[in-house]
Amino acid sequence: MRPIFSLIMMIIFVQFNFAQEFHGALDPPSILKPVPDEYGNDKRQFQGIPSMTIAPNGRLWATWYSGGTDEGDENYVLLVTSGDAGKTWTKPILAVDVPGPVRTYDPSMWTDPDGNVWLFWAQSFHNWDGRSGVWCITTDSGNQENAVWSEPCRLCDGIMMCKPIADSKGRYILPAAVWNLEPDHPNRTLSPGAHFVVSEDKGKTWQSLGHSTIPRKEALYDEHNIVEKKDGSFWLLHRTKYGIAESFSTDAGKTWSEAKPSVYPHTSARFFVRRLQSGNLLFVKHGGISQRTERSHLQAFLSDDDGQTWKGGLMLDERAGVSYPDGDQTKDGTIFVIYDFDRYGAKEILLARFTEEDVLAGKTVTQNAALRILVNKATAAPPQPKTLEFEPAANADGKPFRLGKSPTLELKNAEPDIFKKDAKLFTNREYRLLHYPKELEGKKFVRSEIQGAEAVCTSPGILYVFTPLPNRNKDNVTETLLKSGFEKVAVPEMLFFGNYVGNIATLYQKEVKEGEVIKFGIWGLIVY
Repeated sequence: MRPIFSLIMMIIFVQFNFAQEFHGALDPPSILKPVPDEYGNDKRQFQGIPSMTIAPNGRLWATWYSGGTDEGDENYVLLVTSGDAGKTWTKPILAVDVPGPVRTYDPSMWTDPDGNVWLFWAQSFHNWDGRSGVWCITTDSGNQENAVWSEPCRLCDGIMMCKPIADSKGRYILPAAVWNLEPDHPNRTLSPGAHFVVSEDKGKTWQSLGHSTIPRKEALYDEHNIVEKKDGSFWLLHRTKYGIAESFSTDAGKTWSEAKPSVYPHTSARFFVRRLQSGNLLFVKHGGISQRTERSHLQAFLSDDDGQTWKGGLMLDERAGVSYPDGDQTKDGTIFVIYDFDRYGAKEILLARFTEEDVLAGKTVTQNAALRILVNKATAAPPQPKTLEFEPAANADGKPFRLGKSPTLELKNAEPDIFKKDAKLFTNREYRLLHYPKELEGKKFVRSEIQGAEAVCTSPGILYVFTPLPNRNKDNVTETLLKSGFEKVAVPEMLFFGNYVGNIATLYQKEVKEGEVIKFGIWGLIVY
């Protein structure tokens, strides 16, 4: 009986600790006001994912998250404000943080029809616990710099990366998502998908009426925008691995059509769609309406026919490394769009101020229009990484390394570059090549988003792919490679980039033929 008793006690112990771990994400965070020095501009090593809103008197409020060296447990949310249309901004006047292994991140801001200002954020145990949760504080004194904020309140499971809306029936609608990614949380109340979370009592209570779901193989972070169309139907636009998917509801958000790729090509990143006071729709995306770029060329467009066609094209910022637009509009019609630039380098939060006239003209023609207005800049230097100690797998079960003719490739949403030390490996990450077999130096590699790569062979040759072994990182493409005929190479693992065991890579190789498609998800890197 003793072994059985021990097993029962162990199960109880594990379950208890599992519950305790997840419970931390349900604890109210600390609202730090004034903000301690350790959250200052000179202490932050990265920052991004901004949002903004405008109080009834025109005061601007902006938020983003930072903390630690990357996305993870040390993240916290910051809040600043401007009383002069964005010309000057306060230092962070409020921070939202949870001690311990709980991430506070992905904030959003909104001003409801009654003039109350809302600050939303997500809380998760570690980076993603399968559930997360949408939290908020509110104020009815958002016209003042020293606004008084409510106590934190958890509204629902999920993450809300884009603004709520108030529909024609007076309902408040949150675009909250439970990511269709592993792990699955045992206690969540919402299923995976982009939810339509509604309040009919001005935010006192909330319920999800329905949701739209992207298949897991195409799903990423949803980050969905919801638009009420002029006929009363709803239009939902997801972020996916391939760009933008769309879904529609004609029964007030209860059921949704199958999500399908939209006609708007886009990189896998947040975009912004919003109804303006004129009734027109504003669309802020990367690249032209029919063009896909990486995280660059942030442009604004207008539609006067409910999104059927788009006009204008005001370039807000063409530089690589701009992303995550969000915005609002003042009573006089001035539009503000906030975004981040170079999260780990320049570490800037920027603002564009313009009107519909500027968008239609394709350039700033109105007197008060201005671009690249600085909201905040963090200045801390990145830390010097400690040496990562690990025992590399010898990969002795692999095949001999093969050198031969290089294939030629037709790339999709990617660019070629030379494979050499310090090369930037992915278009949407700042990771630089660290260790690799010297035999491959000087060859080409495919720089795509870390979420996936795709190429078509136009003449045969030996193709190589680096990816972590499954026991190193769940984000690997080993199974995909093996199923498509790649073979592991008898070369020891190497720290491919960064300073994390999940970036210890193994080499695979294959002789590809003309017409063969090479396609996989997160993360792998093609060398040829």
